[in-house]
Amino acid sequence: MSVEDRCREALEAICHEAIEDLREEYPDERMLTIDWQDLAAYETDADTLGIGADQITLEGDRLDEDEEFGLNDVQGIASDVIARPETMRDAFEDALQSYGAEKDHVRPMARAKVEFVNLPEAATFAVGGFSPAEQVNRLITLEGQITKRTEVNPRLHEGEFECVRCGYNMRVPQPAFGKIREPPGGCRECDDGGFMRLDEERSQWVDYQKIRLQQPPEDAKGETEHIDIHLLDDLAGDERVEGGARTTFTGKHEPVYTGEVVYEKTVIGHGFTVEEGGLNDVDLSAFQDVIDELREDPERFERLVASFAPDHEGNWIEKAAIVLQLFAGWRRKSPDGAFHRGDSHIYLLGDPGVGKSNLLEAAYEKAPRGAITDGTGSSAAGLTASITKDSFSDEQFSIEAGTLVRANKGIAVVDELDKGDTSDLDALHSALEKQEVHVSKAGKNATLPARTALLAAGNPTGGHFDPTREIADQVDLQSPLLSRFDLILTMQTEEDEDQIRSIASKVIGARTTAGKLARGEEVDPERLEDVQGDISPEEFSAYLTRAKQCRPIPRDDAVEERMSEWFVETKTSLPERFADGMAGEGEYEGPPLPITVRKLDALQRLAEASARVRLSDTVEMRDVERVIPLIERSLADIGIAPRDNSAFGTVRDDIDAASVGLGD
Repeated sequence: MSVEDRCREALEAICHEAIEDLREEYPDERMLTIDWQDLAAYETDADTLGIGADQITLEGDRLDEDEEFGLNDVQGIASDVIARPETMRDAFEDALQSYGAEKDHVRPMARAKVEFVNLPEAATFAVGGFSPAEQVNRLITLEGQITKRTEVNPRLHEGEFECVRCGYNMRVPQPAFGKIREPPGGCRECDDGGFMRLDEERSQWVDYQKIRLQQPPEDAKGETEHIDIHLLDDLAGDERVEGGARTTFTGKHEPVYTGEVVYEKTVIGHGFTVEEGGLNDVDLSAFQDVIDELREDPERFERLVASFAPDHEGNWIEKAAIVLQLFAGWRRKSPDGAFHRGDSHIYLLGDPGVGKSNLLEAAYEKAPRGAITDGTGSSAAGLTASITKDSFSDEQFSIEAGTLVRANKGIAVVDELDKGDTSDLDALHSALEKQEVHVSKAGKNATLPARTALLAAGNPTGGHFDPTREIADQVDLQSPLLSRFDLILTMQTEEDEDQIRSIASKVIGARTTAGKLARGEEVDPERLEDVQGDISPEEFSAYLTRAKQCRPIPRDDAVEERMSEWFVETKTSLPERFADGMAGEGEYEGPPLPITVRKLDALQRLAEASARVRLSDTVEMRDVERVIPLIERSLADIGIAPRDNSAFGTVRDDIDAASVGLGD
């Protein structure tokens, strides 16, 4: 039996209904997706039972759905699909294109294509997680993040060459990329091999796009690895292929000759799937008991905060704020198209050595996905996105995703934000508010998603806080950018002796405990909890992932009224010089950041995050009361309201959680 016949039998057994569905959509839809596991099951059952395809009907459901096949479990065409991907894809496509053609009323699908998904574990890798030498010319699946992509360009698929002397024509199939392949030896009809020119009008063309797949930031250790993937025909130009998208590509690994013994690894794409979001980044089934236990615990929020950066002593308010930022509100659109973002942005402004970077690293580690960078030397392109010409795109235009785009549907962490150039930071304004990055260059325009929360840190001007100056005068960022942050919290060097002693004890204990663990020595459970928390990082991420499935809204009019009254009271209770905003001859003496509706939006976002902590779809009064002190603390920290303003009380001087209503 020929390979094509074998492929046709396999299609009959596992894809008949899918093919008929495709036929109804053809030619608008041309791709048939084949589950490799179904193909392996078909091969195994046929060989084991000694029966033909007409006696096996899987139709996408394996006889044993719990059975997963590996490469060592199968032979025949299932094995050949991995070992000889181009040959087998052609054979399956030939079988598909002529499928049912023996019937008079069935028209063949001459341009139908196939793709294989759900490859065995031995052929599925993360970018940088496989041996290129062992996978040469094999079909593999790669999981990563798109960081760069070119425009869609025409690619010569089959060149029609004509002899300039005798007019003889020859069609020459072309490689997926690289230089044009010309007829070897010139014209076959001329004795001396006449010159053959390319007839572009009679040649066959397909779309082409090149993308760069890279390790996601949270998976990369040290320098990130990447691999370039070439997309042809229907795969090129797919709107899902955008910068920052977490994508799983299947394709043939084909090394590229560089003129040296060391080749460059690259992939010819056969198909891909795009992850919808961070909700699938963690396997919740393995943590269901922990999720259920936390859901019923009235002290869950305190435990989550205590398990966030447990080796960092103090700064409970800052930790609580970041935990709420991780849980986040949820994004939605109004019927009129108005956009309401769910992510909160937080800026930590503090003296050197107070632990800002420690909190930033903890947030990056706890979030299921994210990206981290340093504002020192970061350009606007590095933070958002850019359109460039370089060797990647053969000096054509390509789009490269920056930190905010790569952190899409996660958290972007930027340390030393104040060290960035002002013109570069201006690029963040729209990205933070609209959660989109717009780039334009030489008439080329692109819009990339940046649905991320920004957690940033910086130092006051001069390096340290000056007690003789207003805090607002020591923030070296423009007011429009600062207004994008829901919370701006200051972290000053501790002066209280007892607190200093507590910090010293925690720092010394954490290092000692880490040393014992590294040496394999036994550690006292209490000291271990001081550096690990009673909720492990994996459990924290699982609970966070589950919480983000909730979409809470207020269901009690009293809750909405409380938020409204708080905003009205806060805005109208400012001293006269703040309310008027003018003093003397046109000199502005108002607050550094006027209180606008953005603070009311911040209140709603953080209250939704608090409801998510409870795994609830309802924003309750306790959520609003938990969040209000945080926002008031933030406003007081940067001098928007004086300490004696009754609307803010004593929140500035208290860091005890219970005293500011942060407990349940």
